[in-house]
Amino acid sequence: MQIRTKLTIQFSVLVSGILLITFLAVYFFTYFNVTDDFYDRLRSKASSRAELLLKVPQVNNDILRALDETNRDLIYNENILIFDEKNRLIYSNLANPRNKALHVSNYWLDEIRKNGQIRYQDGDYRVVGLYYKYPFNRAVVLLGAQDLYGQANLSNLSTLLIVLFVILTAIVALAGWTFSWRALRPISQVMNDVEGILPQKLNKRLDVPNQNDEIGRLTSTFNKLLDRIETAFQMQKIFVANVSHELKNPLTKIRSQLEVSLLKEREPEIYQRTIRSVLEDIHELAQLSNTLLELAKVSEDKHDLLTETIRVDDLLLDCRLSLSHAYPTYTILLNFDDLPEDDAWLELAASTTLLKTAFLNLMDNACKFSEDHTVRIRIQCEADKLSIYFSDTGKGIPHEDKNLVFQPFYRSENTANVKGYGIGLSLVDRIIKLHNGSITIDSTIGTGTTFIIDFTKI
Repeated sequence: MQIRTKLTIQFSVLVSGILLITFLAVYFFTYFNVTDDFYDRLRSKASSRAELLLKVPQVNNDILRALDETNRDLIYNENILIFDEKNRLIYSNLANPRNKALHVSNYWLDEIRKNGQIRYQDGDYRVVGLYYKYPFNRAVVLLGAQDLYGQANLSNLSTLLIVLFVILTAIVALAGWTFSWRALRPISQVMNDVEGILPQKLNKRLDVPNQNDEIGRLTSTFNKLLDRIETAFQMQKIFVANVSHELKNPLTKIRSQLEVSLLKEREPEIYQRTIRSVLEDIHELAQLSNTLLELAKVSEDKHDLLTETIRVDDLLLDCRLSLSHAYPTYTILLNFDDLPEDDAWLELAASTTLLKTAFLNLMDNACKFSEDHTVRIRIQCEADKLSIYFSDTGKGIPHEDKNLVFQPFYRSENTANVKGYGIGLSLVDRIIKLHNGSITIDSTIGTGTTFIIDFTKI
């Protein structure tokens, strides 16, 4: 079911329910008011009739009929009965008392004497009973009649209310359908605009008619999402282009060397030298592939990888041992003078493999870019924060390049003469963020660079 239909039904049901309750209240209020008014008229007429019949002996039925014909307050099918103290009928306005419409019992007569006045309904008749006192005697007066005029008014009122309810419900449904269409029209426009945005037109944005309402905020959210999607597509294109470029160089070298080797017969030493060169290029390809796989592995928010509790100082010692075996010319200086007394401050929830990869990349970069191939590492601890400093004595990073060095395959002019792919720092940045940390750069041209990693403990 469409939202427009749901809104129309809900709006119609709500307003129709309110109308129904209101009309029922009007009808029952009118019903009780008409009933009370009719009983009041019966009581007044019963009292006046008793005054005339019991206190004025000269009054008879003919005189009473003449009075009724001149009375504008007509009461239809009126029956009046008067009983003495012994429950004997002493007066009736019917020609034959046996044909009276009212059903009278001693119970009702006793109730009238006990309460002084009662009212009740006898079939279609509404009856008022009075205990009337006159000189030297008492009598029970019953006056019953049919409220044909009141019933007709109630019937007309109920018909009017039913017709009004049907008409107003139809009007409300039509108005709800129209208002819901007007309310949802901006959403339909947004949907049509979004459907028109193709991968080739990611620079297109939605119009925001009013930023203060919900539709405007929804449209703004769509535009922000499109900004992120466009950025992601651009990064993907750059990534694919850079990967293609990085793969093309070693593949071209391998192909050219093999083609040259096949041009003519050569000495075994030359073939061996060619094979070693090809193997070196293949090793570079393998290293690039592994780095790309590691980069892809931490591209998503995978906090479920952080299943180990490690000590940072132990991991740094392990990294120094591994890097020293691979590159004997590197010097890795660890400064543990500021270690805390509480060993728990050195612990992190982490993935040992990923964090070791990040530390090795920072150590390797620092050694490569330092003239003496030296990196200095220092740890600073607090109860809720752990910081690690990786410092080198290289040329430094220009200020305009600080925000770019963490982009995949980016390499500044200062690193043109150093072998690499420009993926390491991007991989480090993602690994550190995965561990709820951040990495910043403090660099001075000609003096060196310090990479500062801050881990916030949760």
